[in-house]
Amino acid sequence: MRDGFQNFAAKLGLGQDNMLAKSGYEQGAYLTRDRQQLDDMYRTSWLVGRTVNVVAEDMVRGGVDVRAQWDAGRTDELLREHRRTGCPGRLSDAIKWGRLYGGALAVLLIDGDDLSTPLEIDSIIEGSFLGLHVLDRWQVQPSSELITDLGPMLGYPEYYDVNTTSGMNGERIHHSRALRFVGVELPYQQRITEQHWGASVVEQMESRMLAYDSATEGSANLLYKSFLRVIGVDGLRSILAAGGKAEQALIRQFEMVRQMQSNEGITLLDKNDTFTTAGYSFAGVYDAMQAFAEQIAGATGIPLVRLLGQSPKGFSTGESDLRTYYDTIATLQDDDLRPALNVIFAVLSRHLWGESLPDGFSFEFESLMQPSELEKSQIATSDAQAVAALVQGGIITPSQGLAALRDSARVTGRFAGISDADIDRAEKSEQAPPLSPLPTQQSTTAFAPLSMANGNPAAQ
Repeated sequence: MRDGFQNFAAKLGLGQDNMLAKSGYEQGAYLTRDRQQLDDMYRTSWLVGRTVNVVAEDMVRGGVDVRAQWDAGRTDELLREHRRTGCPGRLSDAIKWGRLYGGALAVLLIDGDDLSTPLEIDSIIEGSFLGLHVLDRWQVQPSSELITDLGPMLGYPEYYDVNTTSGMNGERIHHSRALRFVGVELPYQQRITEQHWGASVVEQMESRMLAYDSATEGSANLLYKSFLRVIGVDGLRSILAAGGKAEQALIRQFEMVRQMQSNEGITLLDKNDTFTTAGYSFAGVYDAMQAFAEQIAGATGIPLVRLLGQSPKGFSTGESDLRTYYDTIATLQDDDLRPALNVIFAVLSRHLWGESLPDGFSFEFESLMQPSELEKSQIATSDAQAVAALVQGGIITPSQGLAALRDSARVTGRFAGISDADIDRAEKSEQAPPLSPLPTQQSTTAFAPLSMANGNPAAQ
């Protein structure tokens, strides 16, 4: 039984005998399970490469804005060490291979720790964090032991066994030491069939990509047939049937035609032969390819202006498309990247200072919509005026104002020259005792009381 529109007389509807009703989706033909095919597609198709790389690079490109109650220079030191240990690049790689293969791990490398034991952040000693090591889903084997502790990872593998010669062969990695990334999240039953991994993002766009590449290659081949020359040879069948000298003479004739056309533009024919030309019109080919490109943009969730580097058309500036896309990136950052960065920053704090992160520590992802130079100048002016007003009003101290201006340099590029020494000098001047006021001179002029006169009261 199938519900829906039906027309027996016209054979319309999915329950009738028509071509649309014969269409369907094949079960079990999942590209995610064909690693070699994914490798070939990633290496040879720029479209697959852009689909995999663009989102991963955008997720880490903007950086983060750290918010914490600590010394002014600690934020810069934390972010500087984050970059020095190569964390942004390795996180980008992990997201890429998770999108390509359906899953990947970024393993925390801590000197002296056993990878098979749970991660204890409070036991990390200073200078022991060595960065991240990325493993894709084909380099590890999830264990059959599942996490039973209540939490967001309940039901996922507790360990991952490395099965590749990547310098970690034979290692067993506890899940708390592995930052996990997947391409497309799958429902429970499908996730079990994929050994608790997700699906490749290429899987959902494969048919649209094949259509786009086929249209591109077909259009390129049409260029070779865009100008056709047709020659009618008198007695052609007889010549071909006879073969021998007659056929050789025919071949020689057309060699002469090509030579004369190339050199002099002359077509040399027998008076009974005919010569016609036909041109091919490419009208509508671009529109068809544009429609395929738009379907790919819909399948990947990446607008054409970002995926193909295509300039906006008509009255569109492309800004609204980019804003929608960046909103999607912000969602992926909160869902996938924030949990990983929470662990990394906690580890970095122990690695740098031997301390836990302070209470209230947080961070926000920087916007990917970069302001223009004019907008940066306007923002810097507004920030400076606001800070000056707060300092004059006694709401914040001058040292806090300097720290706020230096933090704003990540957006505007201004005030980056404010150093820790400048902030320290401002703090010391705030802590110095105030100068005692100069003694005031007593006036020697005596004011005699005024008497009441004419009913006016005397002024004292």
